[in-house]
Amino acid sequence: MFPFKGIEKLREKLPDYQGSKIYLFVLLVIVTVGCSILFQLIFDSISRLFPGIVVLQFFEPITPILGSVIILVLGFLNVYTVWRNKDRYKTKYKEKAYQKALKFGAVGVTLVISIVVHSVMPLDFLARYTENSTVSVFLSTAIDEIILGFSSMFLIVRIALSLIFLLLAFLTIYRAITVFGFDYMLLVYLYYPEESEIQESEIYSVLRHPTYHALLLFYTSSLFLRFSFYSFAYFFIFLVGIKAHLKFVEEKELIQRFGEGYKNYKKEVPALHVRFRDLGKYFRFLFLK
Repeated sequence: MFPFKGIEKLREKLPDYQGSKIYLFVLLVIVTVGCSILFQLIFDSISRLFPGIVVLQFFEPITPILGSVIILVLGFLNVYTVWRNKDRYKTKYKEKAYQKALKFGAVGVTLVISIVVHSVMPLDFLARYTENSTVSVFLSTAIDEIILGFSSMFLIVRIALSLIFLLLAFLTIYRAITVFGFDYMLLVYLYYPEESEIQESEIYSVLRHPTYHALLLFYTSSLFLRFSFYSFAYFFIFLVGIKAHLKFVEEKELIQRFGEGYKNYKKEVPALHVRFRDLGKYFRFLFLK
């Protein structure tokens, strides 16, 4: 019934969500995606939705970025809750601690991913640009079109690159799930480290965080698809957010847990990108069992 590794362990840690109740988490993700994208679309067009508010007209070019920044901050704050409240939740909720934390984790990761979905949507989706939206139109136009005018060749190249990075992102996520399992992917062992097993996959000699690497690939895919100044802004705020999360939350705890060994590991292995010399190992992880 459950083909992926780690599903049963995950279900074991969700005592109040047995049977079909586990799909409430799926519903939570769907609702979060819908609300997040709607929020960002409103920020995209807020100056045109409320044309009588002068200050909104002045800030029109930056409101799309502001909306995504708000969503990104909310996303990482929810993920931070999973890490920050670990000990308190274990004391207060005991065997239901992880179940409590997973709600925040699911919302947080979904919010971060929703920015990618939003980034490929037209920024005038809810309200069309007006004659006063010159700057916004410029920032949302593909950079190659601004420089060279419309070119079907560059469009085809951009779409091809976008599809390649999208495929790599899905492959990375799929392989991470099949190799490590849903229980590892969803941080079950952050709350139950005594039940974890040492992971010796070769990918960890290439990347410290394969899952976050997949997120980076999703953002790169969307970057090439639209290739506008807004696209680069979304890519940049994601990089800032993920690096802040790694430095101040996740890897801070890993250093506390593993000490100098993890510090040395950080120096030797990149967090998010694959070095050219490691491409062979990387593709073996993606395509070989």
